[in-house]
Amino acid sequence: MAIDFKKLTKQMSDPEWIKQQEKKREEERRIFEESEKIRHKTVCFTGHRPQKLGGYDMKNPTMLKLKEKLLEVIEKLIEENECERFITGGALGADTAAFWCVHIMKEKYPHIKNIIAVPFENQDRKWSAEQQAWYRKMLKKADEVIKVDEKENYKDSTVPIGEYSVAKLSRRNEYMVDHSKSIVAIYDGSRSGTSNCLYYAQNRYLGHEIWRLYPQYDFELDVYYTPS
Repeated sequence: MAIDFKKLTKQMSDPEWIKQQEKKREEERRIFEESEKIRHKTVCFTGHRPQKLGGYDMKNPTMLKLKEKLLEVIEKLIEENECERFITGGALGADTAAFWCVHIMKEKYPHIKNIIAVPFENQDRKWSAEQQAWYRKMLKKADEVIKVDEKENYKDSTVPIGEYSVAKLSRRNEYMVDHSKSIVAIYDGSRSGTSNCLYYAQNRYLGHEIWRLYPQYDFELDVYYTPS
């Protein structure tokens, strides 16, 4: 299709067209600034599954220690960073521990939001009956449930919405990283979905603040920043 440069030049010199473009840019800038304000008050969690956290019993010694440390970290993020929104992925292990710790902190800080970003609906399809019951309870207690595979920029075009795919697990992590300023990572350094999530954050150049808890060192805390 040929471009009519004469018509285009005339349009670009039209005061009304120029005014509309300026208004459009101003609206885009306003939306971006508003989304950044929200992002800077948002925390997401990434971490290992139960196998690396003492097993599936949520009251095992390793998991109890993790919850204790998470409560400390969450309170610091609220008090020192003025964080108000906390996003977990709804998976077994670290995600579940983080969700319930935020839920506990809501008693002291009722203004905070406990959000779950699920990779696809019914991600608990292959879990045990007890695990499914706790998952459904989380969804009911959450202030918001986000189905990431329904979000335009995070869809997996090869698999229908609501169906399982490995790619959707990564997209869920990407969504959480893109919409957060701080990331709490329960990470032992091994190759895993958590390492992929942190690698993605490192390459997004959004200046994330990483609060890393080391499972192998009694959940010792290290805080560092990614490039911006």
